[in-house]
This record gives sequence, structure tokens and C-alpha cells, in this order.
Amino acid sequence: MTTPTVQRREPAFVLVLSILTLGLYLPFWYHGIYEDLQALDGKTPTGRGYWLDFFFVIITFAIYGIWVDYQISLQIADFEERNGLGPVQDTSMIAVILDVAAYFTVFFTNFVTSAIQQDQLNRVVEKLAARVPNDAGLLA
Repeated sequence: MTTPTVQRREPAFVLVLSILTLGLYLPFWYHGIYEDLQALDGKTPTGRGYWLDFFFVIITFAIYGIWVDYQISLQIADFEERNGLGPVQDTSMIAVILDVAAYFTVFFTNFVTSAIQQDQLNRVVEKLAARVPNDAGLLA
């Protein structure tokens, strides 16, 4: 058994780069998260492709993005629970609250949501890597 290849991104880097680019980094980050979740769990957060969801976010003035962030957090937590990866960190409600608050904070809290989700995904991948047997058949 091998751990799926998921790109590790530092949550602080996601936050700082989102701020420095005034949010222009986030579509690239979301694209990477969609690919990571597809590799990890075999599906995207909404069950649709990234570009279709991106289109929905644009035409709904980011309201659909609240649903996407909720689904990302939920998918990571569900994956963690299904695979017995210790205490589950369900950040779905935090994502919704921060995303709604984003309309009043010039979308800054949306950047925080992305950093939290990246941290959550990094922890899941680390837990998975710790469970993968090494060449001798022993858990790492």
C-alpha cells in the first residue's frame, strides 16, 4: 500500500501568498486541492470538475464558493474518519462562518479558510504516511 501523492503546501505560505496576490493565488490553490482530493479520495469535493465549480463560483459572486469550502472540509473529515486516522478535525462549520464573514472582511477570512483546509489536508497525509508499511512490512 502506498500513500497517494498529495502536494504538501505550508498553510502560512497559502495565507501569505493569498494576501500578497490579493486573492489571485486562490484559484490555483483550489485547483491543486481538487487534484489532491481526487488522488486521495477518488472524487472531488462537489462531485464535479474544478472548472465547472469555478464557473459556478464566478456567476454566483462567490456564494457557491461557501458550499465548495464546506464540501472540502467535510470531505477531508469524512476521509479521516473512514480510514480511522485518529481524532477527526471537522472544520466545515468554521469554513462556512469564515466564508460568510469574508463578505465583510474584503475576503481576508476566505484566505484563512484555505490555510486551515491546507493544514487539515497536510495532517491527514502525514497520518496516512505513518500507517504505510515500510519495506520490511513494519509500520513507519
